[in-house]
Amino acid sequence: MGETGDRTCFGIIYERYQGRVLSRTWHMVGDRAEAQDLTQEVFLRLFKNAAKYKQQSAFAAWFKVLTYNVVIDELRKRQRMQMDPLPDDPSTLSMMEESDQTIREKRTFELLYERLMHLLDRINQEEKELLLMKYRDDIPVKTIATRMRLGESAVKMRLRRSRLKVLALDKELPTDIELRHLASPVNAAS
Repeated sequence: MGETGDRTCFGIIYERYQGRVLSRTWHMVGDRAEAQDLTQEVFLRLFKNAAKYKQQSAFAAWFKVLTYNVVIDELRKRQRMQMDPLPDDPSTLSMMEESDQTIREKRTFELLYERLMHLLDRINQEEKELLLMKYRDDIPVKTIATRMRLGESAVKMRLRRSRLKVLALDKELPTDIELRHLASPVNAAS
């Protein structure tokens, strides 16, 4: 495809996903202006890395992971660049405490995501694809049934069994010490 075709495709993708990306980044960082900057960064990274998409998963899912990675990378970069607040400035201390809480929440989310991916890797491929279609890609049961050539009730039953299997596997895993530490209310108050 030529440069004009690439730009047209990119424009269509931008129109289709810009709102979702902005919403997702805003939810993760809690600041609209920052979310707008991150949204632009997501699309820049998409433009640079579009060739890496190998169609092994749905584009929406791949793009959601790209968005998540851009935000996490930016939060990590900021955490490394963070400077000590001036002790005489209470507003700076307050902002730093909020920032620490936000970073803690993001890290907790990241650990939960990693745990979920680990659990999904422990179930069979069909169960994993079914759960990802329904909960990550938000595909309706009727559409999943058509794709899998099953009845809707069969899809619902398989979804239920797959969820129960993941929950049972989750109970078998030890609780991540770092996750417990980050999520504890005592730590959040300190």
